[in-house]
This record gives sequence, structure tokens and C-alpha cells, in this order.
Amino acid sequence: MASIKDVAKKAGVSISTVSNVINGTKHVSDKLKQRILDAIKELNYEVDPVARSLKSKRTMTIGVIITSINRIFFPQVLRGIQDEASRNGYNITFYNTDDSFEKEKHYVQMLENNWVDGIIVDSVADSENKDYFISLANLGSSKKHIPVISLERKIDGFGIGSVAVNNHLGGRIATQHLIEQGCKKIAHIAGPSGSCMAQDRLSGYREELLKNGLDIDNTRIYEGDFSPPGGYQAMKHMLISGVEVDGVFAANDQMAIGAIKAIKEHGYRIPEDIKVVGFDNSFVASIVEPSLTTVNVPKYKLGAMAVHMLLKRISGDSVDADFIELPINLIVRQSTDLHGDKSWDLYGW
Repeated sequence: MASIKDVAKKAGVSISTVSNVINGTKHVSDKLKQRILDAIKELNYEVDPVARSLKSKRTMTIGVIITSINRIFFPQVLRGIQDEASRNGYNITFYNTDDSFEKEKHYVQMLENNWVDGIIVDSVADSENKDYFISLANLGSSKKHIPVISLERKIDGFGIGSVAVNNHLGGRIATQHLIEQGCKKIAHIAGPSGSCMAQDRLSGYREELLKNGLDIDNTRIYEGDFSPPGGYQAMKHMLISGVEVDGVFAANDQMAIGAIKAIKEHGYRIPEDIKVVGFDNSFVASIVEPSLTTVNVPKYKLGAMAVHMLLKRISGDSVDADFIELPINLIVRQSTDLHGDKSWDLYGW
């Protein structure tokens, strides 16, 4: 196998210059850089990742911890993470916590022990667990700090970079749309009570009802689990119980799709009898019948921006912001308006 010394000899440069090109540590002219790259290719030289990580203290690996790979929200987020990481020469390794805080802590420890260069985490930790967030902000050792970026929730108060959307505003937008469509008995299928995102969407729903002089009827609020069966069971429970509903805001698209199935089974028309709004604008929103009105979350950008923020911290560059809030908007489809916008059909496929 060719060595770095062989590459240097072939290109007619010093070993340190070859190292600078491989690791991007110092600027090398384009002409010289190309000569070295040609030599690497001709000699089929491969960098020893173990040796490089020991010397540079970098593994070129980013750890990603998400709540559930079964949620169709995540594929585009992970694609954004992978694309941005790959563009910068990083690999990713990801773990699924199934909404378990114990699993999350275990995977954080595992990634720290493996000396990853940084971690992106969609945390399910309780908001009052300050000690845990402080430990995330100080992950690593005196030899190597491991920066952490929070995905989907704002915890920058602990020195942890965060990329998220305004879920409270999203709840308001969804509820306001139903009110504008003439709904007065609006139900909400909430996410798990332990989810900060779900609680923010619920508080947005409540605020918008009060703002428009509508009563908050707790019989129209049912906790789901972000899954289609969860939305189905919640909607079925309300309809069987005789709860009057003319509009439904589900805390994510998967529960909204479950709700649509239950509404149809009970003989109601959508949107004529009951209107439905989801959250996330996942790819299935355009293919369910009727197509689903939903709050659009820029999922790919969410992942890409998390990596962008993380790499700045890994490199030690100055940090522009500890929190990035990405914009959201409502996509109106046929579950609330028969003349709804069809231009987003097959979005995200």
C-alpha cells in the first residue's frame, strides 16, 4: 500500500503539504493541490482514519439521535443532515430512542465514548432537567469538547445551539385557518404530553380559540402519540362519545391521516362536515384522500442547518447565533377547501 511519503515523492512536495491538502488545515494553491490529488489517485493512496483521528483528535463522524424513525417527518431531516455532512467530509451515525429518555442518555454516552466530533439530538428530556442540558453543553473532556445541537426544540439558554420552528405559532396558524373556514367546534389531537413540540402546538391552539371568543372544551382535546393509529383512536373516541366537532387540528400529519380514516368510517364528509388540518407537510399529505391541509415545516433545511451550525462549533469558528428559527407556512389542500392548492402534490418524494 502506498504511504503519504510515496504521495509526497510522486507530487514533488513535502509530507506536510500533502497532509495540509488531505486535512484542509492550510491553504494550498489550486495547481499544487491538483498535483497532489492526481498523485493520490494514481497511487491509490488511502488515508488511515484511525491514525488521522489520533493525530487530529477528529473522527470525521457526527452522531444523530432522533425520537422515532417510524415518523415520516424524519427522512427529509436525515437527508438534509447527510447531504450537508457529506459535503463537508463527515460521516453520520444515527440512533433511534423510541421517545425514551433512558435510551437517549445511553446513546449520548455511547457517542461520547466513541469520540464523535459532534452530536445532533432531538431530545425528549423534561424541560426542567437542567442538569442534563448542562451536561450536554459540556460534553467531552479537556482534550476534546463535543458540541451538541438541539433539533426541533429551543434550549440555547444552556449554551446548546438549537434549530427549530415556532410550534406555538404553527398551532395558532392551523387553528386560525379552521376558524376562517367557519369552524366553531374545533378538536385538537395533541402529541404526547412529554413532547415540548406537542405542548407548544397545543398552547397555540388554545390561544387562538380564546382570541376568537371560542370556548376551550377539554372533551375536544385528546392526547395521541404522533402515529396514524393514535390519531384514528383519538378521533373515533370523540365521535363515539358524541362530541360535536366541525374541525380537527392534529399535531402531526400521521395523526391527521388516522383521524381522516375515522371520520370517513363514521359517514362524515371531509371537508363539508368536518375539516382537518395536520402539521409537518410530510409527503403523504398530498396523496391521502382528500389531500391534507397542513403546516409546512422545512424539514430538509432543518437537518442541513443543524449540521451547518454544528460544524462551526467543531471548527471553533465564531458562532453567528445560538438559535435559528426556520419559517413555517400553511399549505391549504382539500381537507379544508375543495378548491385547495394542488401545486404541492407529490412534494418530498
